[in-house]
Amino acid sequence: MKAQNSEAINRGYILFALYLAACVVVGVSVYFFFLHTSLVELNRIVNKTEEYDAIYLRQIEITADIDSLYRYAGLFNTNLNDDQLQNAVSRRKQDLLTSLNALNGRDIRLHQKLMSRINVFLGVKDSIRILKEEEEIIKNELRKCIGENKQTSRKITLGGKEIK
Repeated sequence: MKAQNSEAINRGYILFALYLAACVVVGVSVYFFFLHTSLVELNRIVNKTEEYDAIYLRQIEITADIDSLYRYAGLFNTNLNDDQLQNAVSRRKQDLLTSLNALNGRDIRLHQKLMSRINVFLGVKDSIRILKEEEEIIKNELRKCIGENKQTSRKITLGGKEIK
């Protein structure tokens, strides 16, 4: 015995099967594209992480170079040869400026500010060194003059007589 509405029931089953198949296709498609999107995002994240790590390592190297530059600059006006030290600091500074120019400006803003300040710092240190050298020369001349003055004052001649 067949039901009187068997055609409607069969049509309902067919519609249900089509809707179920469409839902499965849509669900699998959404899942596939979700996985594909996450792989693309993951690749981008990995690439950016590698880029940022490289920038971070370069910033650490630059920071170490600036630290050594300041340490060398701190040795001015000590017993070391200041002219050789000045040449070494200038050479290191130029190398550092060259490496800073190779990087993006927004990644090294702090380092650029430090490098602009080191020029002022080195200028002051150099001025101090030059003034100390001048002071030493003037002190030696003053000592010489004082010595000559003492010798002269011992040998004063009054009216043709020499008083010692």
